[in-house]
Amino acid sequence: MALQTLGGTARLAMESRESSHPGQLKSIDAIFQALLDIFQRCDPGPKAYDEFLRTRMRPEETAVDFLNRLLSLSVVINSSKDPTVHRITDEDLAARFRAGLPGWMMQQLREKHQLLVSLHQVLDVSAWGLAGTAMEIEQNRSHDQVTTRKFKKKYVPGRTNAILDSRVQHHQPNRQQRSSKRFQDLEEQDKDAIRALQEDLKPYELKATLPSGILKRCRELSVCESCHRYGHNSKGCKARDVFSPKN
Repeated sequence: MALQTLGGTARLAMESRESSHPGQLKSIDAIFQALLDIFQRCDPGPKAYDEFLRTRMRPEETAVDFLNRLLSLSVVINSSKDPTVHRITDEDLAARFRAGLPGWMMQQLREKHQLLVSLHQVLDVSAWGLAGTAMEIEQNRSHDQVTTRKFKKKYVPGRTNAILDSRVQHHQPNRQQRSSKRFQDLEEQDKDAIRALQEDLKPYELKATLPSGILKRCRELSVCESCHRYGHNSKGCKARDVFSPKN
């Protein structure tokens, strides 16, 4: 169990010694003494203590990973023979775990504790209790992110003078992509929408005043309100002079 708290070169060295001399590494003191012998009797306690004081949860870590890393450091610190190294208690471990959490997680942890206090429930402020609460926060956040991605509406870019109505249920083609395409290059559903609009425009004379509903469809489908053709609006209609009265 003690070997599992080690990592990197130290763990490889201890596993090699255990395989060559079975039964020698039965305690934490024996592992620590073997580490001193391998690394030229350099006490790792001061460096481990310095890292313990300033370490924070890494982006790729979970709350449990962070707690395990703190536990590994505390094992090295408490096994140190250096008299300047402060021994790590359970209270120190809990305080360092809380201080090393990301800001968003620390805020939610504080809110959960305030809720438990308002409900007159006993708080578990040990390192393991804090880690359990942090795990719940991580799981809830992952679920919320999946739900947001699943139900998030896709933004359809359009002209700046058009407002998308989220209540409209019928098909609205992508105006930004379609306005740069020829009619024959459009998708069939876009072509059908334009043909249906042009059928509805037949009763109206060219450059006549259109009802608001049909006018809105013209703008959404880039059909000219003046000549009833696809591909431009009334401001860019080249045929507008034809309909203007001559002096």
